[in-house]
Amino acid sequence: EKAPVAEQPEPVFVAWYSGGFHKDEGEALLTDVIASVRSEYPQIQALVLHFPDAYDLTGEGSDPWPQYVDRLVEEIDKEPSRRGRPLLLFGHSRGNAPAMTVAARLKDRVLRVYLASSNAPIPGEPSPFKALSDSFKISGDVGLLEWFVSLQPGNMMLEGMLNSVRSGEMRIEDSAFLNAKIGLMRRQYKDAMWPDMDRDFRGVTAPILAFAPRLDATCSLEGMELWKQWTAAPERSRVKVISGAGHMDCLKKVLIDGAEGCVLIETLLRDIAAVLHGE
Repeated sequence: EKAPVAEQPEPVFVAWYSGGFHKDEGEALLTDVIASVRSEYPQIQALVLHFPDAYDLTGEGSDPWPQYVDRLVEEIDKEPSRRGRPLLLFGHSRGNAPAMTVAARLKDRVLRVYLASSNAPIPGEPSPFKALSDSFKISGDVGLLEWFVSLQPGNMMLEGMLNSVRSGEMRIEDSAFLNAKIGLMRRQYKDAMWPDMDRDFRGVTAPILAFAPRLDATCSLEGMELWKQWTAAPERSRVKVISGAGHMDCLKKVLIDGAEGCVLIETLLRDIAAVLHGE
């Protein structure tokens, strides 16, 4: 007589937000995603993790990155009820880097990786965050501000501040908001750490579901399809194109024909259901 198969523990949903935001701002960006997962699947614990600066981890380049991944795994497992449980990982924009490197570290413990608003790195090339760091060392604080504003088209407040800085009417240090924002972006993008693409990024065994907002100028279908080259399960990985959404607003519920909805969240919840059914 066959021994009974041990029941698989429920997974833990772990999410990372876009760069350029402090902890509380980043958590707020993922409010709809986290609330929806908790509401639809109350048996799944859901938590948001952060970038190296939030854990007082310093250093530049790829050498310090494994220490950051160590800390992320520690944060996931420090709650006894989460220790060793299967994982669903979600990364928005820069959040793809921690999501993918935790997946590469923990391998089969990760059941699915969800990535939004970020083209895949090109195999054989250094991390795209190294290229950003190099470019911001040349363009300086104004370049950081211009790039951050470009990710949020239609944000009149940020566009107005950028125009004032460009015209010389205002200096970045004259605004407490801009000074704090640019200081954070220096730590997260200019004087930042990033993964080594061979040591830290390779080894993902979970399927990847990538979300490509059609109005996001930083994403292309070709770039998102490239994520399939970063997993051992390319045949089970796919890209979902989201019409009418941009880099940031793809995460938010909006009114569609009088009903509140979000294509990314709805697709995510359906895929989690498939994972729970062993697909």
